Amino acid sequence: MSNKHTRRARLKLNRPSLRERARPPKQRTPMGQTFTSANYSGVLVMQHCQQCEVVQYPPREICQNCLGDELIWRETSTAGYLLSRIELHHSLWEYFKRRLIDKPWPIATVRLENSTTVFSHLYLASFGDLPLEAIRKGTAVQVFSHSDSSLNSVLIAVSAQCDISQIKDRAAIAKTMGLTTAAERPGGI
Repeated sequence: MSNKHTRRARLKLNRPSLRERARPPKQRTPMGQTFTSANYSGVLVMQHCQQCEVVQYPPREICQNCLGDELIWRETSTAGYLLSRIELHHSLWEYFKRRLIDKPWPIATVRLENSTTVFSHLYLASFGDLPLEAIRKGTAVQVFSHSDSSLNSVLIAVSAQCDISQIKDRAAIAKTMGLTTAAERPGGI
């Protein structure tokens, strides 16, 4: 391979805008990587303090309530309600820049039943014909975790009436949103 081709190949690695398929941000802290590992099975798993039972999000090394260091990963209820909804119109990440060309990217702040507040992608199609203005504070939602195309766990909020009981249903939602494709995930999940 000539120097010209080598330089061009390296430039593509350093400049995401030149890549054919951009990936979502991959950098995660060690605790973020642990969150990804815990949620790889497809159910929503979060840290729970052994001493005071407070759910921790984002994941941390010590409890935010009692400063206890015995945190375990357990399945958590997916039910909650919308605190706020915003639309991302601009991003520095090439992955989102390409998705923002057609329309803004919806993001939600959700309060889960266990009083934990999470940030998630919002799947508007799960609300059916409900006008965008009707999806506001207090709207019942469910949150589930799914791996994006960089194999990091992300949270996705859907309508409370949406069926997310099966992995294939959750995978179809993530694929429809453009977060992952079956070919990019090991085992197609």
